[in-house]
Amino acid sequence: MADIVWKSCVSHTAAMLRMPQGTDEAQANRVFQAFTHLRETLKASRPDVLVIIATDHMMTFSYEAVPVFAIGTGAAFPSWGEAGTPDRTFKGIDAFGDDVVKRLIDSEFDVVSVAEMKLDHAFGCPLSFLMKDIDIPLLPIYVNCTVPPLPSHARCRAFGKALGQALRAQSVASRIAIVGTGGISHWVGLPQTGLINETFDQDFLRLFEAGELDAIVDFDSDKVIAEAGNGAAEIRNWLIAAAAAQASKGTRLAYEPVSAWKTGIGLVELSS
Repeated sequence: MADIVWKSCVSHTAAMLRMPQGTDEAQANRVFQAFTHLRETLKASRPDVLVIIATDHMMTFSYEAVPVFAIGTGAAFPSWGEAGTPDRTFKGIDAFGDDVVKRLIDSEFDVVSVAEMKLDHAFGCPLSFLMKDIDIPLLPIYVNCTVPPLPSHARCRAFGKALGQALRAQSVASRIAIVGTGGISHWVGLPQTGLINETFDQDFLRLFEAGELDAIVDFDSDKVIAEAGNGAAEIRNWLIAAAAAQASKGTRLAYEPVSAWKTGIGLVELSS
């Protein structure tokens, strides 16, 4: 049996790396300090593998083929290096991905297995901070948060529970770290781009920190997208990570509505 030794959820935006003109340096520094804390606790947890749950922005997947859940398998995961993210190849553990895919399929989740899945900034941005000076094998997990119909919040939590069971049951890696990344409020490629709904963000974080996943699952998906942006659909990745980790509560390390980044940025460290 394996143990989940570290878990967190973080926002991402490529603007973190580009630092566009007008960025509030005090806000940015508080976000970066939170990432530094998570990097240090991640390093201290000595994981064998980091499971990262994110989405894709029409780089690896397109309208021609949009899986609901996909898992990268193989021994290497190249990044697209787009939007200012580093051009980097992350290592994996071949047998680990194959084992997790099989267990999820046995749990009646028909996940797509993607050999050496390429990773866009949804993965690359948080990894630029979390793995700045460390090199941990990855298991990248893609969730469709962009192209309707989206998986329901309830389905995502159920997937998270099944993922957690698969991770604990496998014997390839004994110490596992998990991070879910996305959101919070932001609009992508729409007239509302640049808006941030601080009220939504604060309400979501309050529930998430308290471990009240039932309340978040009950969020109406269409209402979330209407009020907090199409990017807020990425709260699915937070639900999956928390459910997989069996987290009962979280500690908010930062929340910053960074206008120059056009995103409400949250970072939460989870605990059981």
